Amino acid sequence: MESKTDPSLNGLFNAISFQIVGIAIALMANSANFAFLLFADTHGYEIALCVPILATALFTIVWGDATLQSQVANIKDAAAETKNSHAYKYISTQPYSLLRLMNLFLAVALAASQLSILFDGS
Repeated sequence: MESKTDPSLNGLFNAISFQIVGIAIALMANSANFAFLLFADTHGYEIALCVPILATALFTIVWGDATLQSQVANIKDAAAETKNSHAYKYISTQPYSLLRLMNLFLAVALAASQLSILFDGS
């Protein structure tokens, strides 16, 4: 018996992999932003430091939204055999809209906290 791989599963795994990479990039960027804000003399550079803070927030929002939408699209494109599996039923019932909203709130909260540190310290 020859086994076939469902292309939607490959796409789903790729989307999850890209999401993990995006989380790692956002974590490193936010860590660098916080390190600059907490340990460097930022007086006089407030406007310039807004750029990486806002860019990190935008990256987090766009990357997270794109990978979650890609996951949903791959779930919808699954073959009939895949749709009958327990894993498919579990994954397809995840609250992806809520996850997208949580991603947005997380990015905004991190940017707001970094901006408050930046402008309160001046």
